Amino acid sequence: MGIIKKLFSGVNRKANKNMNKQERDKSTNLTYEEVAEKQVDYDPNQDRASFVTDNCEQILETSRQLEEMKVEYQAVTSYLTDMQKIDRIPLEEREKLNDSARKIITLTRERAKYQNNTRKLTDVQFKHIGRYEEILPSEIKKMMKNEAYNSTIKNDMRYLEGEKGSLHYQKEDIQNKQISLRGIAITTCVMVVLLFMLFIVIVNLFETNMQIPFLLTILMALTSAIYIFTNLGTNNKDMKLTERKLNRAITLLNKVKIKYINNTSELEYSYQKFMVNSYAELSYLWEQYLKAKEEEKHYQKNTEELEFHNSELVKELKRNGVADPDIWIYQAIAIIDNKEMVEVRHRLNARRQKLRERIDYNNSIKERSIKAINKFLTQKPEAKQEVTELLRKYRIEL
Repeated sequence: MGIIKKLFSGVNRKANKNMNKQERDKSTNLTYEEVAEKQVDYDPNQDRASFVTDNCEQILETSRQLEEMKVEYQAVTSYLTDMQKIDRIPLEEREKLNDSARKIITLTRERAKYQNNTRKLTDVQFKHIGRYEEILPSEIKKMMKNEAYNSTIKNDMRYLEGEKGSLHYQKEDIQNKQISLRGIAITTCVMVVLLFMLFIVIVNLFETNMQIPFLLTILMALTSAIYIFTNLGTNNKDMKLTERKLNRAITLLNKVKIKYINNTSELEYSYQKFMVNSYAELSYLWEQYLKAKEEEKHYQKNTEELEFHNSELVKELKRNGVADPDIWIYQAIAIIDNKEMVEVRHRLNARRQKLRERIDYNNSIKERSIKAINKFLTQKPEAKQEVTELLRKYRIEL
C-alpha cells in the first residue's frame, strides 16, 4: 500500500493543486462550477480583452491538466492491466515468479535490518582502524604485553623504593650505634682517668693499698675497650654491607625507572596512534570493526542476491507481457499475497475513478470557457479580429 502511494504521489500533488484552487474559489462563497458558469456570460462592465484572456488562460490550464491526468490515467490503467496479466499466469508457470518474489521480500527485510543496525563505531574510528587492519592483531598483543610489563615494572619500582628506604633506615641505625659507641668510649676513658686520679689521691692521703681498685678499673677499661672495638668492627662491616645493598638497590631502581619511562612512552605513543586509552579499548574497537566488516560483507552479498532475484522477477514478468515489470520489485508481496493484490487493485481503481472524475470536471471547465468565447463572439461580432489575435497568441483553435 505504501508503494502505491509512492507511485501516485505525483497524482496526489496535482490533485492537491486543484483542490487548493477550489478552496480559493470557495473562500469567496462561490463553487468552481458557479465561477465557470459566470464565465459564460459577458459582463458589459468587464474589459473585453480581459474576459477573453481569462477564458483563454482557463482553456490552457485545463488542457495542461488534462494532458497530465490522461498520462496518469494511462499509467494506472496499465498497472491494472499488468495485474490482470499476472493473475492470468498459469499456476505451473508461476512457481519461479513466486520464488523470486519470496526471496526479494526476505532479502529486502534483511537489507532493512542491516541498514537499521546501529554501528558501535563512528565513521572516523572505522576508517582509522581500517588503516591499520593488517598490523592491528600484532599491535593489540604488543599493547597487552606492554601494559602487563608496565604493571610489573611499577611493582618492581615500589619494591625497590621500599628496599631503598629500609636500607637508609638501617644505615642511619648503624650510624647511631657508632655514635653511641663513641660516647661509651669517651665516657669510659673519662671514668678511668678520674678513678685513677681518685685512687692516687687516696693513696697519697691515706697510704691505703689501692692495687685491687686499680686492677678492677683496668679490667673495666679493657672490657669496655673490647666491647667497643668489637661492636665498631661489626658496625663497620654492617655499614659496608648496607651501603653495598643500598647502592645496588639505587642502581636497580634507576634501571627500572629507565625501563618504565621507555615502556610508558611506547604505550603513550601507541595510545595516540590508535586513538585509544588502553589495550581493552583497542581490543573492543577491533572486535566492533570486525563485526562491521562482516556485516558489510553480508550486506554486499545481500545486494548481489537481491539484484539477481530482481532481474529474475523482471525477466519473468516481461516474458508474460507485463508492461512495467520494474515496479513489482517494490511490491513483490502482492505477487504472493492475494489480499495485498486485492488491496492494490482497489486503490488503483479508486485512483482511476478519481482521475476520471477530474478529467470530466476539467473537460466541462474547458468546454464552458470555449462556450463563453463563442457566446461573446455572437454578442460582439465587431470584436472578432481582437479575439482571433488573442486566440492565435494562446495557440487556441475553437
